[in-house]
Amino acid sequence: MPRLRLTAENVNNLPLAASGQVLYLDTASGKAAALQGFGLRVGSTSKAYFVEKRVDGRTVRHTIGTHGQITADEARKVAAVKLGQMTGGADLNADKRATRAARDADKAGKAAAANYTVKALCDWYVTHQRSLGKQSATDAAGIFAKHVEAGAFASMPARDLTAKQATAIIRAVVEAGHKRTAAKLRAYLRAAYALAQGADTNPQAPAALVLFGVETNPIASTAAIKNATGARDVSLTDDELGEVLRLLRARRAEKYDDALAAMELSLILGGQRLAQVLRVTVDDLDLKARTVTLYDPKGRRATARRHVLPLTDPAVELLTGILEVRRADWLFGDKGAPTSKDTVARKGVELLAEAQANIAAQASGKAAKRPKIEPRDLRRTAETMLAAMGVSKDVRAQLLSHGLGGVQDRHYDQHEYMTEKRNALQAWADRLQALADRKPAPSNVKQLNRAAYR
Repeated sequence: MPRLRLTAENVNNLPLAASGQVLYLDTASGKAAALQGFGLRVGSTSKAYFVEKRVDGRTVRHTIGTHGQITADEARKVAAVKLGQMTGGADLNADKRATRAARDADKAGKAAAANYTVKALCDWYVTHQRSLGKQSATDAAGIFAKHVEAGAFASMPARDLTAKQATAIIRAVVEAGHKRTAAKLRAYLRAAYALAQGADTNPQAPAALVLFGVETNPIASTAAIKNATGARDVSLTDDELGEVLRLLRARRAEKYDDALAAMELSLILGGQRLAQVLRVTVDDLDLKARTVTLYDPKGRRATARRHVLPLTDPAVELLTGILEVRRADWLFGDKGAPTSKDTVARKGVELLAEAQANIAAQASGKAAKRPKIEPRDLRRTAETMLAAMGVSKDVRAQLLSHGLGGVQDRHYDQHEYMTEKRNALQAWADRLQALADRKPAPSNVKQLNRAAYR
């Protein structure tokens, strides 16, 4: 290996190698001593300074820098420091490889994070909720599509979203005047992040969530939306419900409509949730035993609660007609998909508006002004009227499948309440018929005890 005093002049005068590379080691010049282990590598396109020393029994050669980017004097000073480190046992190339590996890993992590965005986490949450049969999945999908996917933070890595950025997403909805939607957006985002948080250390978490790398839940630090429930207290009057029944029956006689038939069945069954009625399939019906089985996935249930209801004569009559015209395994909708809750809501609003208009016309302007009624008010109306008829709170809970999450109901009370539900629904069928026939409610109604429903 040739030797050369590595000065700026000498290095500048060295020609590039015709091929391959030539290594030069530093040598003494006059009173200047050589720096042992300091060298220059000359290739066909560049010249680079290096240090070389045996470390742990093997020769380690480490590049300092390229001539032109670093001067010979600067290279000599760096070489002295590096050689001192190598004397202490440092393998500079191993350190360099580790640094490069960390840099590559960070780069790969950032590239991967680009695929695991806030939007991707929202999409994953919706898919996960749908796989569990959660009726809220469709609502979450719509809210995410409108208020997250179109926003500034949709494409950022989910793991990098901060509490301030999450607040900005929710604040935009609040400032648009949609507090209830903002509260739901916050709840859905918080649930999505809660599932992803710490997935890499949770063996029960789906493997897909690990890739999001979420370690904290930024939504948990955002303030709850106050006064956002917007709970309605509207119930239909006797006249309004009677007119609704007459319109539903008239529409069915004129032309069958899936959405209106679902709304009518929901009402006949005591005010069942429309989302559950729309999922009813042929296998859920047993007209011989006169029962229908609904499945209630509401809340945090891992498995939907089986909810069996007895069928009264009006329910059997309606279901028989539905079965004659059904087009798929489910009762409402075609082979492509069941009828959506939004379709029922849209057509229901139109029918309810007509019912109110008819009642107002009959009153000739003498009736008190009424709030606009909506399909969701039918469930509240049914329970209110059932309570007025003397149906106990416990039986109403069993009939409408709500308030059954306590320890007593889940673990100890295994009674199926079929007799109580059958009696309550028969009384309800009689009440609906009276309303449809414009018969006044009996004036001698009194509270019935639970024994009356056994």
